Amino acid sequence: MIDRQLINIQKQYTNYFIVMFPVHRPATMKTVYTVVCFCYVFFSLQKPLSVSGEQNSLDNEALRRPVREADAPPPQECKISPWREWSSCDPCTKLKYRSRSIENFGQFGGMACTEPLGDSQLCETQQDCEKESIDCGDDFTCDSGRCIKKTLLCNEDNDCGDYSDEECDQAPKPPCRGTDIEQAELGRTAGNGINILGMEASINPFDNDYYHGTCDRVKDGNTNTYYRKPWNVAYLAYKTKVDKSLATEIYKDTKSIISKLFEESTANFNLGLSFKLKPTEENANVSMDGSLGYRVNKSRSLHELMEYSHQKNKKFMRVRGQIQLGEFRMRSRDPVLTSTFLDDLKHLPNIYDKGEYFKFLEDYGTHYTASGSVGGTYELIYVLNEPAMHLKVVSDEDVKNCLGYNLSFNYDNPINATLNLDLHADECDNVKKGSETNEEQSHVVDKVISLVNGGTVDFTTLLEHSLSQKKEVIDASVYINWAKSLINSPVLIKQKPSPIYSLVPVRMKDAILKKKNLVQATEDYIAEYNVCKCMPCENGGTVVLIDGECKCVCSEYYEGIACQKAVKSDIFKKDETSQDGNWGCWSAWSSCSDGIRTRTRECKDASSGGGACRGTAESINSC
Repeated sequence: MIDRQLINIQKQYTNYFIVMFPVHRPATMKTVYTVVCFCYVFFSLQKPLSVSGEQNSLDNEALRRPVREADAPPPQECKISPWREWSSCDPCTKLKYRSRSIENFGQFGGMACTEPLGDSQLCETQQDCEKESIDCGDDFTCDSGRCIKKTLLCNEDNDCGDYSDEECDQAPKPPCRGTDIEQAELGRTAGNGINILGMEASINPFDNDYYHGTCDRVKDGNTNTYYRKPWNVAYLAYKTKVDKSLATEIYKDTKSIISKLFEESTANFNLGLSFKLKPTEENANVSMDGSLGYRVNKSRSLHELMEYSHQKNKKFMRVRGQIQLGEFRMRSRDPVLTSTFLDDLKHLPNIYDKGEYFKFLEDYGTHYTASGSVGGTYELIYVLNEPAMHLKVVSDEDVKNCLGYNLSFNYDNPINATLNLDLHADECDNVKKGSETNEEQSHVVDKVISLVNGGTVDFTTLLEHSLSQKKEVIDASVYINWAKSLINSPVLIKQKPSPIYSLVPVRMKDAILKKKNLVQATEDYIAEYNVCKCMPCENGGTVVLIDGECKCVCSEYYEGIACQKAVKSDIFKKDETSQDGNWGCWSAWSSCSDGIRTRTRECKDASSGGGACRGTAESINSC
């Protein structure tokens, strides 16, 4: 335990010294370790003690263990394989690579797997880098290496991506004849990356500032504004579709609502209950827009919801509404990609290294959006306190009515959305307030968890503040304010994905090899972060994987970190708790025979109260 503490402290203080006291030459590990050990001992002695003799609450939370539950399995720590051998030195990047694998994830209170699986190091080689030759023929060769038609020179558009096409003496001839037409957010973000395990919008591989000399305009009926359509976008239309009432669903336990959320999030890929919202590969680029906040909030919200899997006497009301503002479809032939995407693609090692390719997938996505709809999704989960509802004689319908979710909304467009409702009627006090005697325990609404996606940063900040204050239950009026903010900050709400490897240009040097490696990396990425590496839960509990940690979601009859404790043993029957079994990991693919290869997996944990597994035990693929 002390060794692990020293390792964690070493990482923290090493980063601290690098930032606060930069040096001109790298310190040896021996020197760093000596300084770190000194700092650890020094700061440990300086920590004040509380009256009970315990360390101050400023202690590092990561160094403390939660109290182990009775009859719970021992903590399962994240286990990562040793590093593989370094690759040979890449002559173009002057880097060598190595990688490792996750053997099992953290579970039952053990440490989650959040460390990178790839590593790189500077190296020297005598081998020459074979550079890609660029031959644009009669076309203009940009400094970026892009080939464009000479008719695109001096038109005030950034057709080269680096403005090298605008270095001219003649008067410019803009395609839109001097009219300043703004680019729509819908057109700018079209084609965004998608991560197969649930991460939101990665870096966009498409150069949507390229127009190919055209001036195609599209009108947004909500704002009566004309926007310019990028060349990469074959079809772009502003079509507003609004849910004029919010759908409400009641879930009796955590297991059912979490399973529903996970299944919807990975519906396009049929990956089961494996979820990864945070990038783990070092230096992975993160888009600094609204999607970053959504990723953080969604991860936190799912973890908050998971905490209720260990509590009983709760049920959940899910409120959901969606507004579509527009639709798009990307050009399928010869898209214009960003120079950053192409450079990163070129720098991928030809000899496959899992870590480097994972980093690329976490930057740009395992897939991109070939077509889709943008707008926003309004989604709140109300955690309802069943004992308080029984005490106050409050029904599910009463909660729905008092929060305004039984009404229809008046729309011309989202900007003019209105709602006529007195949400502070006296008869709704039982829903919106606690009792005077035991307020915390008598709230009908125990908590509101937000999964809202879309809307301005200002709205999101106010919503998060309101949820954290808990002074008043969030009601339907908030939906109206969100709808009005959506115009300026829409997000992707529906998509048709296409593999990122399909964007590898056929004329790129080593294109076949890069594409083959990306296909393998996508398969490896799915296999690496898969719930099949989790231990089974007890008594038919469902295991889910989220951000490197396996968690058990119990039925209403069991609780505990592994669903090991019965809570209604006097009324339930064994067959009532039988749940789907959990699949083990897929075997390696067989060798290719007659154009077909196969792999198998086994259904596990039937002895732990699980039932048969859904799906097939064999997978067949062409080769």
